[in-house]
Amino acid sequence: MNWKWFGKLHGWLYRVSGGRISARMGPIDIALVDTVGRKSGKLRTVPIACYPYKDSVVISASNSGLATRPAWYHNLKARPQCQVQLGRERFNAAAEDLTVEECEQLLPSIYAINPHQQQYREKTDRHIPIVWLRRASNAE
Repeated sequence: MNWKWFGKLHGWLYRVSGGRISARMGPIDIALVDTVGRKSGKLRTVPIACYPYKDSVVISASNSGLATRPAWYHNLKARPQCQVQLGRERFNAAAEDLTVEECEQLLPSIYAINPHQQQYREKTDRHIPIVWLRRASNAE
């Protein structure tokens, strides 16, 4: 499967349906995350599996266990401000990596929702960051 084209189609369907279609894949919630390309400066939208965390969600920079991190992760590191669509809800967020300790505490609940995440971690030697898409307060 060509995941790049699947992601584009998935994101398009998600966005045009207002989050009514494609917001879940089985038991896994999907967020649309809008980032700005660190090199291009262009708006990039990517559908990403997400998991509940505090008042928001976290996403895993697993890149399916490949040796490199996904482009969206580098974009968020360069410019942490992003917009998130979670189903029909849209909110502004700031991306921040969880600490290793926070990741270890959260991983069992992520694995329970999406066992592929455990397989990706076993497949690679690199640290896979978990990124909190922390909701921006109204004052920000």
